[in-house]
Amino acid sequence: MQAKTIPAKRAVRRKKFRVSRVIIYAVLGIWTLFLFLPVYTLLVSSITPAEEASASTFTWFPAHPTFQPYADIFLHDNNLGKIGMPTLVYGFINTLWITLLPVVVGLIVSGLSAYAYSKLDFPGRKVIFKIAFAISMIPLGAFSVISFLYYDLLGWTESALPLIIPGLFGSMNTVFFLKMYYETVPNEILEAAKIDGKGTIGVFFSILLPLAVPAFIAQFIFGFVGGYNSYMGPLLYLPQDDASTWTLQLALSKIVDIFPNDANIRCASMVLGLLPLVVLFCFCQKLFIEGIAVGGVKG
Repeated sequence: MQAKTIPAKRAVRRKKFRVSRVIIYAVLGIWTLFLFLPVYTLLVSSITPAEEASASTFTWFPAHPTFQPYADIFLHDNNLGKIGMPTLVYGFINTLWITLLPVVVGLIVSGLSAYAYSKLDFPGRKVIFKIAFAISMIPLGAFSVISFLYYDLLGWTESALPLIIPGLFGSMNTVFFLKMYYETVPNEILEAAKIDGKGTIGVFFSILLPLAVPAFIAQFIFGFVGGYNSYMGPLLYLPQDDASTWTLQLALSKIVDIFPNDANIRCASMVLGLLPLVVLFCFCQKLFIEGIAVGGVKG
């Protein structure tokens, strides 16, 4: 009797387990569908001819798809003769150097700060860290007007300096993320490196930095995506009448003025603006997930 009831219980458990998995997968599938539906709508709208796009009902897939809107972005740009290249291309180049410089330098500065807070013994270390962390909890939007007035006094407005200089000093969020990881590294490893002749900075670059490469890559992606998608900062500080200074997000907002009656061209420009982030995530997906997992487990 007992031998018969045990398999029956196992069958019930397996059945419940399978039903629960089906429910979970169904919910995740529906959620994924809702997430990708706007992207699909954008893609379809970008290859829909103007005569089909003007119809009253939405077309799930055009009868005569065309990639002419993508060509028009590069061939019929009003600023092509003024700046020598399409607005989106110039905006992408400006976004790269305005974003990469503070992100890369800021990562090194944040890594050194996390190293100091976690492994170096100096007076007031814990108090300074708590004060810096408490300040970082204040929303940056609360300082927008004050920051603008301050940069205006310095003569930095109408330039990219306010978008670059603050980021060179690192981010407290990155410092906190890396500090939690560095605290799990045994001090004996660092002491052994010092015995081998490594200085304080040498220990960081030869021991801690190689160990935290996935975490650095994860923070790099966060910083790059944040700078890449930044709109308010460039809108406040960059000249709005000079297309050669626009970042990609500003250029995308100006596409409405460049192509006022072409919704498919505007959708195509958004797809092109989204493409670099998709490519970046595809190439760095493994390291990005590993960095997040390392930070979560170590923290």
